[in-house]
Amino acid sequence: MPHLLAYDIADNARRYQIARVLLDYGERVQESVFWLDIDAELCERMWKRLRHIIADDQDVVWLVPVCRSCAKDVQTAGTTRVPEAVEFYVI
Repeated sequence: MPHLLAYDIADNARRYQIARVLLDYGERVQESVFWLDIDAELCERMWKRLRHIIADDQDVVWLVPVCRSCAKDVQTAGTTRVPEAVEFYVI
């Protein structure tokens, strides 16, 4: 299932760690926004990894599921695009 993940991480080191984890699961579409097309098991695994990095009192992370039907209707403008689904990611 596609997901849109956005974050605001207060610390540079944690921000870098978060981005490195997210690159294992999806594609960066903006500086702090990732498009993830992952199943429930991968989503849970990713979330556990992120929770070990996130500082609950300083950081913000949003993970928004996007139904496949709605994902087809996502509109973009400028130099971005909606990433195509990939068969797998190497984790």
